[in-house]
Amino acid sequence: MRKNLVCFLMIMLAIPTLVGARSFIEVDLGISGIYHTHNPDTMEMFLDGMTRGENWTIGVGINTRLALFNVSFLAMVPNGGQAGQKLNLLSSLAFDIPLVTDALYLNIGGGLTTDFTFPTENSEALILNRPVADVSFNEVLYQSPLHMKYGLDVLIGSAKVGLFYLVDTKATIERLGESGGWADLFVSSGSDKVGLMLQLALF
Repeated sequence: MRKNLVCFLMIMLAIPTLVGARSFIEVDLGISGIYHTHNPDTMEMFLDGMTRGENWTIGVGINTRLALFNVSFLAMVPNGGQAGQKLNLLSSLAFDIPLVTDALYLNIGGGLTTDFTFPTENSEALILNRPVADVSFNEVLYQSPLHMKYGLDVLIGSAKVGLFYLVDTKATIERLGESGGWADLFVSSGSDKVGLMLQLALF
């Protein structure tokens, strides 16, 4: 069984080398424009929301690809002058499915969404809405909400242009172990997002 698993992983990692000229390992730096949809009921409301600046956020991220697997970190920068602004950090693992080799890829994955709140004169820094000093790394890992991400990427030389849809779910790693917890992976928390992304390969 172990030998079969090792062979399967070797085949999956070798696919890009066999079917295209895309490098085996790549590190990208990217910027995104992210629209917070607030889950509108109609297309008219969806389009109207896109005209409002407060619904948009700038995201800055780094992505590391090994064959068809991507590990990425995306920080969504606060977009207003509000006190106690939040920064969302998305840590994702995704899989590339080639639609047109070395040109067009479907990207499917998911990961953690962790909220940080910057300190103000009257409040301290928060993580998961709790004081940073009171939260352990394990709590961040197990209690951060899970997200699902679906994207379409176009390769243009060393650049990548993409469109993605991000669903913040009600699931956490901690709740997945509870009875019926898996169902929360398919329940939106009501803050779905649409993003446009540009990435440039560093090496």
